[in-house]
Amino acid sequence: MKSIAIIQDEHRSITAVIEGLRRVLVDVGAGRTAPDFDLLFAMLRYIEAFPERLHHPKEDDFLFARLKVRRPAAAPLLDRLHAEHEQGRIKFAELKAALELYQKDESTFRSFRERVERYSHFHWLHMRQEEDQVLPLAAEALTAEDWAAIDAAFASNTDPVVGAAATREFRALFRHIVSLAPPPLGVGPETPERK
Repeated sequence: MKSIAIIQDEHRSITAVIEGLRRVLVDVGAGRTAPDFDLLFAMLRYIEAFPERLHHPKEDDFLFARLKVRRPAAAPLLDRLHAEHEQGRIKFAELKAALELYQKDESTFRSFRERVERYSHFHWLHMRQEEDQVLPLAAEALTAEDWAAIDAAFASNTDPVVGAAATREFRALFRHIVSLAPPPLGVGPETPERK
């Protein structure tokens, strides 16, 4: 059941980036800092590459699929969470388009920030259902054979969709975000307004 800890760790990483994005926008909105589009796009690249292309498909294909077999009564919950993964991809595409528009026209800041807030809220509710309902049910219902397959999927460093050393790439991107973000979110340079 190593993948339970991996899933929870991945949720924390995803949440850290989304919350970091929210905090950066609070500072921009308050006039404490200018928008750093390199940082904003790096954060969105992480969200697109990690949860949307790697994490959620593994939940669907391994955890949810096996849990449906062991606990058919959980199918409505698992189907709803799978549908939320699909909705998340759509919401993310809208978020990315809003950032691209904001970069061209800073008067659209409020619209972008509102989309970030909605995406963050959506992600938080989704993750809570997975951690509060799905993971405890999986711990109870899945067999050692199920866990071996799920653990292998979540522990692998390569992903068939990405076709590269995914874990290393995501760590590198996460480090890049941390290096760009000003304290207390990261170790990037302090802006004059923050000193």
